[in-house]
Amino acid sequence: MRQSLRPEELDRIAPRRPAWRRKLSREWCFTRIVLNRLRWQLGVLVVLLGIGGVMFNQLGDTPKSLTESIYYTWSLIFGEPPVQFPRHWALEALFFVVPVIGLTVVLEGLIEFALLLRDRRRSEKEWCRAMCKILHDHVVLVGLGRLGYRVYQLLRRLGIDVVVIEVDEKNQFLEDVRRDGSPLFIGDGRREALLGDANLAYARSIVLASSNDLANLEIALDAKRIRPDIRVIVRMFDQNMADKIADGFNIRLALSQSAISAPAFAAAALDPDVVNTTVIAGRLVVVKRWTVDPGGPLAGKTVGQLMDAHEVAVIERTPAHELDEHRLFPPTYIELKPGDELLVQGPMEELVRLRGTEEEARRHEGT
Repeated sequence: MRQSLRPEELDRIAPRRPAWRRKLSREWCFTRIVLNRLRWQLGVLVVLLGIGGVMFNQLGDTPKSLTESIYYTWSLIFGEPPVQFPRHWALEALFFVVPVIGLTVVLEGLIEFALLLRDRRRSEKEWCRAMCKILHDHVVLVGLGRLGYRVYQLLRRLGIDVVVIEVDEKNQFLEDVRRDGSPLFIGDGRREALLGDANLAYARSIVLASSNDLANLEIALDAKRIRPDIRVIVRMFDQNMADKIADGFNIRLALSQSAISAPAFAAAALDPDVVNTTVIAGRLVVVKRWTVDPGGPLAGKTVGQLMDAHEVAVIERTPAHELDEHRLFPPTYIELKPGDELLVQGPMEELVRLRGTEEEARRHEGT
């Protein structure tokens, strides 16, 4: 039984957003960062243009519109006075003050913009920190191994902003994250400063997917201290520790590799058609493929009847006849017909019992 997802299955679960939308999203994010970083320079320019425009409009030697007056002030910023030297003392002072203040602000803004552009191209820490400041309701992912990268792919395809923290600067997935434009910090997630850089206080959740149990636990406790109500998902290799963490530290979900894998191995040993497993309230719940046989327990029943009688839900139905419609989560009134290919979910023992009933019906038909 295969538990990993192929790329095409990832596309079905979470379709990849069009390239132009991802690019537009990154450019909009960059624009917001630039506006946020240059807000003081822009504010000074607006005030300067407003004061200069009003003064030229009210005190000028000849009548001018407000728009023309603002244009005169804009030209004066770059040392190109559009009119002769004025007679009014206030305008005379303006001719000396505006170029000094204006050019200083413009040059400072250009330098700041150039630094932002450089940091963006290099994915520098300062750029990532600036990008995180405008993120809200994002996910912080610590650990970019194979599990972490799969989690990252799914979240991004769902349109969720993700901030990645990875300790290994030679990690094979770093370039993919940089190419996608997500904030990336290289460092130990146990450093509280990194969690602050990732804007954890405004994140919706933190996923701890590194292979170090103690590091994951330490980061989880730090995250709870920074924001007590944040959702924490922890990967643990020791199931006993995972249970104690979930109960003792109010961490909502602590998953161990063995706890996830054991049901899958057990189900695979019993039934080759099982495609996924989980444990709910101590019961093994499986997702498996099922072909409706004539005379079997599913033939002729509706989806609703199957759910009421056997605690089995139909996730997907591929009809035997092309005229019928393929449905994901078909309505309860849909009748199951012989030859239909189903993806069903239910307790393992109930599905085993149903399969036994179906095989018994086949034997009766044979006799």
